[in-house]
Amino acid sequence: MPFSTDYSVLLDLLIRLVQSQAGKKIKSDEEWLNDAQTLSIKLFRHLVSMQTLADGATIEQDGVPTVFFIDHSSVKVVARAALETYLVFFYLYGSADRSVSEFRHKTWCLGGLMDRQQFHASTEELRTVQTTEKQMIEELKSEIAAAPHIQQYTQKQRAKLLEGEWRIGKGWSDLSVQAGFHEKYFKNIYSYLCGYSHSSYLSALQVGQAQSIEDQKMLTLSILGIGVVIMAHFAFTYSSAFSSAGPVLSANAETKGVAEKWRFGPKDMAPIYDR
Repeated sequence: MPFSTDYSVLLDLLIRLVQSQAGKKIKSDEEWLNDAQTLSIKLFRHLVSMQTLADGATIEQDGVPTVFFIDHSSVKVVARAALETYLVFFYLYGSADRSVSEFRHKTWCLGGLMDRQQFHASTEELRTVQTTEKQMIEELKSEIAAAPHIQQYTQKQRAKLLEGEWRIGKGWSDLSVQAGFHEKYFKNIYSYLCGYSHSSYLSALQVGQAQSIEDQKMLTLSILGIGVVIMAHFAFTYSSAFSSAGPVLSANAETKGVAEKWRFGPKDMAPIYDR
């Protein structure tokens, strides 16, 4: 399969990079860094799921295999989640300034906690969680409002941050540019993936047209290519964020070369999208 070798190489590299932090003690005032590992695990699982779905599925009736298909639709839905996970990771941990990362992390946490306040509390357990988190929300708001970095935002943006809008009106495309993607390249692939997530007419049209296994495979392999690009970008972002990961990335020149090959940036894509 095209991409399959590089996909497996980069998936193995991702595991090694994240494991380089395993067992390392995090200072009490740096516990926010734990979420870097959580996001990394989330990304890893999405990528493994993409690879697993690409192998295809067989359905049995009365013990007899009757249907075999490659669910390219689900691969695209998961790919979108993987892409967004990487963009969040970069936004939070991609800055060279640790204080910026910590500030962004607080605004991200605030957004998530405030989202849960909107859930209907149908159980006593959830009501208790919401009550406990109300205090956490107020503490985060105070810390964010007092942080020096908030001075870099307009009054309108500050209000959004304190309302839990950690992206302050920025779209995924804006975050992709910050993360080093070509804007048009990102918009093309992201719009396509969103079409499958939202069941657009074009997604249904493609599902109906791709009757053969070969067509389903073709529509799947291109998306695995997106996974390869995500992993390549992640390898360098993670290595910059955590010093323990740098030697892991550099340990094998061939593996690092694979990551460099797939780390497409604006200049690489300019001949295609800037004509």
